[in-house]
Amino acid sequence: MNKSYARILIVAVTLAAGLSLSPAPSQAAALKLNMVFVPASEKGDEKDYVNLIKIIGDLTGYEIKPIKITDYNAAVEAMRAGRAEIAWYGGKTYIMAAEIADAEAFAAGIRKGDTTAGYFAHFVVPADSPLKTLTDVSGKTLALNTIGSTSGDLIPQVELRKVGLSTTNREHFKRVVYAGSHDACLLAVLNKHADVCGMSSRNFDARLADGTFKRAEVRIIHTSPPVPPPPLAYSKRLPQEVRDAIKRATLEAHKHGRIGGYGGEMERYVEVKDSDYDTLRAVDRLLRQSKKK
Repeated sequence: MNKSYARILIVAVTLAAGLSLSPAPSQAAALKLNMVFVPASEKGDEKDYVNLIKIIGDLTGYEIKPIKITDYNAAVEAMRAGRAEIAWYGGKTYIMAAEIADAEAFAAGIRKGDTTAGYFAHFVVPADSPLKTLTDVSGKTLALNTIGSTSGDLIPQVELRKVGLSTTNREHFKRVVYAGSHDACLLAVLNKHADVCGMSSRNFDARLADGTFKRAEVRIIHTSPPVPPPPLAYSKRLPQEVRDAIKRATLEAHKHGRIGGYGGEMERYVEVKDSDYDTLRAVDRLLRQSKKK
């Protein structure tokens, strides 16, 4: 071995030894995000999202923790206060979150067998009820979901106003009760505690599918026009690259396994944007103005 080659070999071995003794750079800790859910169902909405959240986490490397909270205002407050970075909102709750909590809608689920992400508000009565049309509910007991619910409060109010009825006019209804969820609203009708309920078509279909009730037990006397879908939203305070990664993973999630969402199993998620909810903003403004009058 010549001296020149020996010197090169010694240097190489020394460098290799130095590298092996140096501590390996630690991997960056996974980004941890909280995801909150509004209480649309008694069945536990966060459970519907478990597979979706896992797939998004696998694709992005982020740790996402689902958190079920108590009411619609709490869901908005969680993002406003920085305690949640992702949320599933109803449409009405979303427009509030976009206004005061820096929320931005990015995706909505299309259920198995559906062609769009939209849904409806149903007015449901017992099968043996004499009520046939929406005008017949005047003077009766009306059950709704929770104040702030899109398909369980806002849209039912709009549909009732089309036939000259108002939930705030005591002469129009015997009682108006807020049951606390779409499921509880439906149960109020099934148990004859209410004459009619206004509820989400997604919850109606989900409870029919899981055997909570039989289709022959109830009738739908009115269905609203399509309602903008309840969106997944993230905080605009997140870096753009993080938001982009979450959106990409959500839109691709169906390629990596079964996914769920509001109303059960989803075919896929499609992109939505803030302007898709301008119709709900217009409806909300009209209701507010009419109440002031």
